[in-house]
Amino acid sequence: MSPLQLLEEGEIELARECAQDRLRQLPKDPEALVALARLRAIEGKLEEADEVLDGIVNPGSLQLQIRLTRLALTCARQEFEGAARGYRSLLEHHPDLPDALYGLASSLAHQGLYEEAQPAFQRLTEILPENGQLYYHLGRNLLELERADEALEALATSLELDPYRVDTYLVLSRSLSAIGHAAQALELLQEGLQRLPGQPHLSNELTNVQLLLGQVEAAAHSASQLARELPDNLPAQQNAALLLLAQNRFQEVLEFCAGLPEQSASLWSIRATALEQLGRGQEASQAYQQASKLADCDWSILNNWGLLLLQQGEDQRAARVLTRACQKARMQPEPYLNLALVHARRPGGAARALEILEALLELPRLPSNLDEQARRLHSVLLTSSSSNG
Repeated sequence: MSPLQLLEEGEIELARECAQDRLRQLPKDPEALVALARLRAIEGKLEEADEVLDGIVNPGSLQLQIRLTRLALTCARQEFEGAARGYRSLLEHHPDLPDALYGLASSLAHQGLYEEAQPAFQRLTEILPENGQLYYHLGRNLLELERADEALEALATSLELDPYRVDTYLVLSRSLSAIGHAAQALELLQEGLQRLPGQPHLSNELTNVQLLLGQVEAAAHSASQLARELPDNLPAQQNAALLLLAQNRFQEVLEFCAGLPEQSASLWSIRATALEQLGRGQEASQAYQQASKLADCDWSILNNWGLLLLQQGEDQRAARVLTRACQKARMQPEPYLNLALVHARRPGGAARALEILEALLELPRLPSNLDEQARRLHSVLLTSSSSNG
């Protein structure tokens, strides 16, 4: 097989060896150079890929492959509008060229032009009806167009043709769950894990669906099993700890977290929540502090820490922490409401609390529970101010 054919088959290393062998025999071999350029593109070395293509002297019948490679490089640079124009031009002369159709569809989809991309994705499945990956991309595009029934059909076809593609299981499972068919999603994932035992992404998704179905114990068992199978996988460990927390097994959470070789902001936050529930407020505060050091941009950790300090009567410290949370949170209302509460409790702080609350109440689509709390506190402060006046 030629190096380009090997690349089409996904045999990257064999294609590399073949191209290098041919270039040793004939340094200007055009097909080997095209293959080498594509290999450079796969490695993310886009400038080197361009240089290799520029070095092709006698392209002969490879003009089309060179043009396709240059368009792929344009996509790799995220210049999708220019890539789409190039692929359209190419399709005028080669209307059913799969590489050009796929390039056009994907470059349009990357621009959010899903309606325009749809005919190209559809045509690809007609030209190559045995290619499961193309049905997967068609299904993803149909989901973006909110054509759920057609998307599910395309994804199911993709799975029939390629039953070992993990992404298809995940997208199909989430699509089923989104339309209220979580039980079918569960069966799908269990089927996937029979074919791909221990696959971490499928196992994690299984846990999520079990939780959606209210099967907390089953989800905890799945999470614990995955954590044992992947002892070095931090997300798996975090998920297992979170499921222990969901079962109110607070002491087990602490023991589990303490036994892990690596700590993360999420694990420290989970530990803090468990300590709070066990009434160990000072230790919980220290755990939140550790979490905030590891994830300084996570407003929710700062918000939870500030709320704990507020409950402990450490108003001054709570105000500092919640001010940081507000700086990180942008338009998230929770830390602003908690900060207003801190100021409302402090002598002379009512004016600042009212200022925060009034800004909060102007936010669009404020959740009803937070809107109610903010209005109640605002009313109390106004009444108090009037009485004092």
